[in-house]
Amino acid sequence: MPLNRIFENTTKSFGADDVVGYLKSGMQIDGRPVALDTWRITSGDPEVMDTISKAFGGEVEKWETTTEHDHQVLTEMSSLDVELVSVQSNFALWGRGNKPIRICDGINQTDENKTPCACPSDTKEHKEAARAGTACSPSIRMLVRLTDHPDLGLFRYVTGSWQLAEAIGPVEEAVAESDEPLDATLSLVKVEWETKTGQKRQFTKPVVKLNG
Repeated sequence: MPLNRIFENTTKSFGADDVVGYLKSGMQIDGRPVALDTWRITSGDPEVMDTISKAFGGEVEKWETTTEHDHQVLTEMSSLDVELVSVQSNFALWGRGNKPIRICDGINQTDENKTPCACPSDTKEHKEAARAGTACSPSIRMLVRLTDHPDLGLFRYVTGSWQLAEAIGPVEEAVAESDEPLDATLSLVKVEWETKTGQKRQFTKPVVKLNG
């Protein structure tokens, strides 16, 4: 008797409930981080990447990584329609090996005693301390399905964007209160400005918009 007949009631079903890849808004070029204005998607499954390439443009290519998600597509899409499955946010100070030294919600740390947050209360000072490596930075994590291709599985998006951290609260609460995934659009929005000395500057920020 085939083994799948013996274990047919306990065998895990792979597919829409598995994390198959990552949504990324940046990449390393010559060892330096570069923000993108279209979504980059990575996965270890060539078939998933082939579907992504056909749906959102871009070519499937291999890239060097220590993870199993060694295929990538630089899509032509600055916005993606998704089903938001979960959203979690906090502040974290990271140590060696990408392990958190402390985690907080901006008011209290997540230890047993709920120790008050050690980061500066002033937002500007907090950002400066975070850049210096002495204060926590935003840590936002999402699990989504692509609206038009839900059967591909789950994709994870992780970002430390301060702009998104300021706006994610209502979205996180809405997802937590819903019994079903919420329809949303993830966008990469280019922000441009001119300094007092006339120099032009720009950056790309992620934006999450709930639909309906």
